[in-house]
Amino acid sequence: MNNEEYIVSQLLWFDSERALLPKMKKEWFTDDFNKKVIDVLTQLYYDNEPIDVVTLGRKFEKKEIIRVIQLQQNVYGTPNVQRYLYELEANYLQKKFIDKILAINTTSSLSDLISYTQLFIDESQTSSAKDPKSIIKVTNEVVDTIIEGIERGDKITGRQTGWSSLDRILGGYNRGDLIVLAGRPGMGKTALALTLTKAFAEVGGKALLLSLEMSNEQLAKRYISLIGDIASWKIRNGSLKEHEITYLCNIANNQTTQFFIDDDADCTIQQIKSKAKIHKSRHGLELLVIDYLQLVKGTKQNREQEIAEISRTLKLLAKELQITVIVLAQLSRKCEDRADKRPMLSDIRESGSVEQDADVIMFPFRPAYYEQGEKPPIEDSELIIAKNRHGESVTINTQFIGERTEYKQKI
Repeated sequence: MNNEEYIVSQLLWFDSERALLPKMKKEWFTDDFNKKVIDVLTQLYYDNEPIDVVTLGRKFEKKEIIRVIQLQQNVYGTPNVQRYLYELEANYLQKKFIDKILAINTTSSLSDLISYTQLFIDESQTSSAKDPKSIIKVTNEVVDTIIEGIERGDKITGRQTGWSSLDRILGGYNRGDLIVLAGRPGMGKTALALTLTKAFAEVGGKALLLSLEMSNEQLAKRYISLIGDIASWKIRNGSLKEHEITYLCNIANNQTTQFFIDDDADCTIQQIKSKAKIHKSRHGLELLVIDYLQLVKGTKQNREQEIAEISRTLKLLAKELQITVIVLAQLSRKCEDRADKRPMLSDIRESGSVEQDADVIMFPFRPAYYEQGEKPPIEDSELIIAKNRHGESVTINTQFIGERTEYKQKI
């Protein structure tokens, strides 16, 4: 008796094993008769009908029902469908994966080949082996983790962010979290993202910043302004004095803070997944920052569905790699039509699914941006935490330093 016949016979005999029927797909079976039996059993199960000789006799011809009875009588041992079901699904996915790889167009661009391959890998994940976990086991594991953290002297549940205010409110960067950092153009989303990445790296965090908008050179110029405490316009315009050049060279040559940047502008969601997985295997990864959501390419034709696909994939990526993902996003113009221009959750452009998928949503806000006249060198600004699955939604008082395009928390 092969795997297929064993599974079918067990399902025909043991009522307890039929709860696995919703997990099965008839495509996993190679024998047409076995496919039909699974199809019939699944339909009877969903219809809450008894599965016996009478109900089965209505679904099969005389010769077929004889074969069904023979399969049922071939049962031996205790039920163990789960194990053999996993093997059946794995064999099906393996064959499907190989067929897709062999059919791939090798003249495609490297980026397309990477996207196709990553998609094939994602589609090849088994689903039948995923079982619920006992709450007793899960809580004991979590308690062990908490105790280990206390023994290490950890004051927060997540990874230290580098900002004490975020540590206090979010509990640090938690593994599996998707954080959306959204704002209107001019609010300094990229400035804040770079500031937070730098702060995280300064406390030993392993970070990767994917910039789909700015080049590595542009990011580096901003970063030099941050670490050198020099106005960014001087760096852009080549207006540095000799002592400032010497000072910057000294800082650049003695850096200890390490994180990575990637300026691949033509990036699909599958390529982002591939980049994150490869980077984690090579360098380690705890924080992935993406600038920004609306520039990422998905597979859907409808833009709202595409954004929904991207946000959901990023959330699943955070869970799979056990990292924190921060994705920047554009807000609609609606907030600028209000008297109080502070953004709200409904202002996130193109898809409500972003709000649903995110564990945390933060809005950088500069009131002085909307005021007439010359902007002060240091503006009072805000980081509005509009959604927080880990606690309260509050506003963090910050400062925006325009010369260095830098956000700082007010201590």
